[in-house]
Amino acid sequence: MKKRILPVAALATASVLVLAGCGGSASGGSGTADSLRLGVAANPTTWNPANSDGGVNTLFFQALYDSLLRLTPAGEVAPGLAKSWSYDANQTVLTLKLRQGAKLGDGTAFDSSLVAPSLLATKNGSGGFAASLASLKSVTAPDASTVELHLSTPDPALLYNLGLGASYILPPAALKGSGLTTKPAPTGPYSLDTAQTVAGSKYTFTKNAQYWDAASYPYKTLTLTVMADDTARLNAVQSKQVDAINGKITMIDAAKSAGLTTKSAPLDMQGLVIGDRAGKLVPALKDVRVRQAINYAIDGKGILKSIDKGYGTATSQIFNPNGEAYDPALNSRYPYNPQKAKQLLAAAGYKNGFTLPMASISAAWGSFEPVFKEQLDAVGIKVKFTTVQAADIIKAFSDYPVFMVTWQTAKESYVDVLQMLSRTSLINPQKTSDPKSEALIEKMRTGSEQERATAGKQLSAYLVDQAWFDPWATVNSSVVIANKSVEFDLQTGNVVPSLRFFTPAS
Repeated sequence: MKKRILPVAALATASVLVLAGCGGSASGGSGTADSLRLGVAANPTTWNPANSDGGVNTLFFQALYDSLLRLTPAGEVAPGLAKSWSYDANQTVLTLKLRQGAKLGDGTAFDSSLVAPSLLATKNGSGGFAASLASLKSVTAPDASTVELHLSTPDPALLYNLGLGASYILPPAALKGSGLTTKPAPTGPYSLDTAQTVAGSKYTFTKNAQYWDAASYPYKTLTLTVMADDTARLNAVQSKQVDAINGKITMIDAAKSAGLTTKSAPLDMQGLVIGDRAGKLVPALKDVRVRQAINYAIDGKGILKSIDKGYGTATSQIFNPNGEAYDPALNSRYPYNPQKAKQLLAAAGYKNGFTLPMASISAAWGSFEPVFKEQLDAVGIKVKFTTVQAADIIKAFSDYPVFMVTWQTAKESYVDVLQMLSRTSLINPQKTSDPKSEALIEKMRTGSEQERATAGKQLSAYLVDQAWFDPWATVNSSVVIANKSVEFDLQTGNVVPSLRFFTPAS
């Protein structure tokens, strides 16, 4: 849900987030045009965005808190409490011009004094949003309607991350102590109605009429109901007990057959990460020909068709199709060719193959594991699985030379660079890099918009050629299924559509 674009949250996209909206219409939905009911797969773990990884909490945060920037359905950065922005020549000072006269949901008049406490609390928090603000050094306020974010280094992902969830504004007093763990301090379009809320089951929110952008939220009441079972969710939208769910690829065909509205968009990169490309755990993986052989050995198109029902795009690259680093010409670099894989292994000195230890995490990838094991075994790469619990996924990244991921990608390609290639990334547990990739990443970090795009495509081509990964597909894991009571837009690069993107059916 994104899948926040953060490691733990991205992995959590394997779990489905339900969005059930009820609006009055001729379709017979149980709600009214004044109420929107959304279902979620889990309870909020905290009311404090600084200590959250996003995920299922995103909908709760969007209801309760306002933010400096937002994202459009296309994943573009858009104004929020900040109406405009600009960088200095060195790209290390981001100046935000704030909306004057805006009132937050709690009635507070918004000005620059509220910005630094919230951003620094997020930067210093224990949640995934802290990584989004790693480049933030300090925040100054030249006047009541201006803030300056001083960065330790240029950060092309900063604006995107501010719009994604790293810039929620909270009352400074609420940020002190641990009160936000159990009690929210709303500044956004809604407040929690504790009288109508049953913790762990149903959370009811009422609209804040004084909120400056109330018109963007047409519903007077919002209810987030915890619904964990996939089948129950699909049954609920079919029977019009709810009006929309954020579903799974496996639900799409049944939903279409039932006449429901279904929208899906590319989000997750699915495939193998060859983390031990320096050959520390398995020496064979140091040879690029061996890594390329793995790419040829696995039938990505076949996996997309048989397991993902064809909802996605077969690919050989890690970047989101909507990102500037994405190059469609790279998608067919490694067609399924077991014979080619065997030839490459023989040329690398592994004619008889080798053993490849891998973690088996059936709760996340059980349907994929037998398929790619059989295909790797067929060319002589003998996969030896060790069962690992889902809770130990992160540790498995470091313990095993190759691992499968379903990883949320972003509209901003530099976000993917940070999350998959940096030395602090979970997807790069061996902290490997090389001069060429580092030089291209540096161009993406410091160059002009055009220079970043060019360097991004060059980086993608280099990663594909060097076979640091074995991507199979970018799958359409952003899925919303609805009946006729609501209209909605997806959000590019995020598994969770914004609350602003749900409206009563016209």
